[in-house]
Amino acid sequence: MKIVDCLPSMSKSFLSRTVASILKEDVPRGDEDRLREQIRQNMRELSSPSRIEEVLRVESLEGTPPILMDGLLTSLLLSPDMASGEDELFEKVRNFEQSVIDEGTSEEAFTYSDPHTIDIYSEVLEVALEDNVLSADETRLLERLRRKLGISRHEHRLLAARLQKYPKPGNELHSVLEFREALKHLQTIGVVLFCNRAEGGAVAVLPEEIAPGVKAALGFELSPDAQKMLLDSFSTEQLWSALKANSLPLSGSKPQKSERLIKAGVKPSEILDSLKTNELADLCRKLPGVAVAGSKADRIDRLISYFDSLVTKEPEESDDPRAVYYQYFEEFAKRDNQNLYQRKLIRHDRDMESGFEEGTRYLFEVKLGQELIEMPGVEHADGGARFPNGELLLWDNKGKENIYTFPQSHFNQFRRYIRESVQRVNVFLVVVPTYDDQAARLQAMKLKHDSGTDSDVAVISAEDLKWVAENWMAHSASGVFSLEVFNMTGLLDRPTLEERLSVLLS
Repeated sequence: MKIVDCLPSMSKSFLSRTVASILKEDVPRGDEDRLREQIRQNMRELSSPSRIEEVLRVESLEGTPPILMDGLLTSLLLSPDMASGEDELFEKVRNFEQSVIDEGTSEEAFTYSDPHTIDIYSEVLEVALEDNVLSADETRLLERLRRKLGISRHEHRLLAARLQKYPKPGNELHSVLEFREALKHLQTIGVVLFCNRAEGGAVAVLPEEIAPGVKAALGFELSPDAQKMLLDSFSTEQLWSALKANSLPLSGSKPQKSERLIKAGVKPSEILDSLKTNELADLCRKLPGVAVAGSKADRIDRLISYFDSLVTKEPEESDDPRAVYYQYFEEFAKRDNQNLYQRKLIRHDRDMESGFEEGTRYLFEVKLGQELIEMPGVEHADGGARFPNGELLLWDNKGKENIYTFPQSHFNQFRRYIRESVQRVNVFLVVVPTYDDQAARLQAMKLKHDSGTDSDVAVISAEDLKWVAENWMAHSASGVFSLEVFNMTGLLDRPTLEERLSVLLS
């Protein structure tokens, strides 16, 4: 979820916490709409990596245990859509902590670790934890030593558990009260948003824009699923090289080698660094959209970014084959061949456009409950539905890897569709990944004027159109969607859609 997706589901008290995290002085009082607008205006500051790094420093946690903060944020990063109900999240944190204790106190805990460096770090950690508290200075010192010795954050946790100090003295788990205080603090520092009015129940959300800064602060590179996909792209010989470079046993099948690297806590960047420059180039070359040129460090960064960007959700089963196109609607819109090829949803680049079109038809027919009209001939809009008075809503999909600028060729194409329609086109909807505000607005106004039928022309992003499909029922008094929501000329952005849903469906 993005920040703007969260705002409609947050009440005044939770909105105020977020506003206070970015407007430290003279925070003006206002209603919910005013608070939401303040957050929208300050989203760049809210998602700034430097701000996130600062508020997650030990000195800034104001008594909140760093270990609990680490477990809470890690659990959110590994949650679907980085969102979770409060009770479910508490259980995830408890399970995370218990798994560390179980592994740290087992005989196999450090099977793949360097005994010498483990002994050195363990001695220092034991002294630091004698009073059961790590000061900010001790935390900084341990962090420097950990990096110097090549000890992973996971090994640090396992050692603390072995010393009976994780997550608290006696390996006692954090209580629900401590968890709630930590969750509240993450809201007050503007890292987690709490959607208390979300459909289906309240959820804590780590927004997409904030997640990169959190990952950097935690040293989190890839989820286990993404790391497994990375290692699946390796040859058996490359896995052998990675194991050898990290002093790990070399035997076993390819899946066993991959699992050993993950279990040993070797960071993806360290695994990639064990390969030769030409091997990294070959990996880049095999992946769609990944540039090959550059230094070794550049290629490593690109490969991690590629696998980090992959959607790890599994395609949902449905009797309607179009459902999968709707599930990956935004990916088809922005021609995200990385995800689409990885998930085997396309075989050729041309499949992206047809997938985008089929996803839109599914959205209108199944999610919005509209009866689709037949489109005669071969030169026509991608789809359409009918208003109660018999006039039409037509739409056309324009998938693109970057910002849509409404070129003149499309202007001429849409004008032809409108003028040649037998029934009057009430509104023509252009569905794109994202758009240039000024270009799209001006071209929409001009096309309305040039249509010859005074047809409205609206531009909408795939993300916002899917948001309408998922959220319109919450605004509807009758349970019936009205195409009037789209009946305007200009940009159908999120605030505009929220307003039109609340007015036209209530």
